[in-house]
Amino acid sequence: MRLLLLLQRFRGDGVSNLFPNHSYSSEILTHIELPVYQTYEFDFYRCVEFLDSFYGKTTSELHKGNLRINKGGRHSKLFPEEQLSYWADSPVTAHKEVKHHGSSNNLLMFWAYDDASSTFPTISPREPLIIIDGRNIGFADILKKVETNVPLTADEDAIIERIRNERPDCLAYNSHVKDSSVNFLFFEKGFRKLALREVYLRLGDRPAKNSNCIVCAGTSDYSPNIEAYGEFFEPIAKIRKNAKYKQSEEYLSRKAIYEEALRAISGR
Repeated sequence: MRLLLLLQRFRGDGVSNLFPNHSYSSEILTHIELPVYQTYEFDFYRCVEFLDSFYGKTTSELHKGNLRINKGGRHSKLFPEEQLSYWADSPVTAHKEVKHHGSSNNLLMFWAYDDASSTFPTISPREPLIIIDGRNIGFADILKKVETNVPLTADEDAIIERIRNERPDCLAYNSHVKDSSVNFLFFEKGFRKLALREVYLRLGDRPAKNSNCIVCAGTSDYSPNIEAYGEFFEPIAKIRKNAKYKQSEEYLSRKAIYEEALRAISGR
């Protein structure tokens, strides 16, 4: 991969001019030919309609359910057989996206971050995200064509092929539901780099008190609460723990990586 060669640091008014959910102080490696960036320190949001079948599923299971083969969807025509996951730059954008597709008011909001940027990682290897900025190559227009079954031009087909060849973690493109907002299409490789901060349940079709939040990482350092991945929701928005999660391979792996980071910081 012809990644990166030019080192930039975004300074100025304290806000990154790359993406709205990107830390202004993060270093960015930029592809010499394409709008491809290698960087870190993001927050991502995904909102889905909460179904009764979600009760009893651990946070880990719910998060894994965000990645799936999109059979018959608009992106499946562009990236066949790829497992995909859709995220947004803010809770507002994520909420507008799910409501745009006809969701009820029973909603589950995922707040994730790129684990490699954390002081206390729980995922290995620690690698920055590789992002293609589809805003600069007309990707939103390509999506519109796919949705309405309009054939792509030879140039547009070439754009999709170049995206595939770069093997990015995710593809950024303009949202149609909120001005100046950005959506992120994650491929499986990039999705595996995400860790959860919070999972918030709001049962809007029921009394307002029926909401709750599972916290998987807290404080400004995103200190992980690994056991929270084994928590789950019960009716109505109550939180319980699955004791078996602490015996799982995922938990033991996260715990080992986290403890290694603690030892490195303490100098032991």
